Amino acid sequence: MEKYVFNLHSDDGEIQTVVEQAGDCYIVALNGEHVGTMWQAENNGMLWRSADQALEPYLWEISAHLSEAFSRRGFPSLLMGSYSEITSTVWKTDETLEVNVKADTNMEVFTTFLKDEILNLVTFDEHLDLMVKKENNPYFTVVGIN
Repeated sequence: MEKYVFNLHSDDGEIQTVVEQAGDCYIVALNGEHVGTMWQAENNGMLWRSADQALEPYLWEISAHLSEAFSRRGFPSLLMGSYSEITSTVWKTDETLEVNVKADTNMEVFTTFLKDEILNLVTFDEHLDLMVKKENNPYFTVVGIN
């Protein structure tokens, strides 16, 4: 099951959003609370739909994030949703993404696994360097993509 993690912007501040794909349906949680499901309506130009009123105000912004999920721009959200060890991502340059992992993560095991599996998530052709490091630790490992 694919999982996407990103923040939405509201008048009340940032809303942590987790969207999990379950077949053709996407399950949405906002700030840790399940708010509903959404899907693309094939008979209506593939527009996103939901029967859950709590989800309606966020539908457009969530769908915009999902459309970018497999692009280079959406890659940080896809990474965070795929690897529970990752706590945050920060763009350092156009070609460098800093990836912070939990302090108790075994870096050798994690980076080896990441190097072996990362190409399964990549659908873009541009080069990208992942600067993988533990939280609050200056040591990092570079994982090159493409």
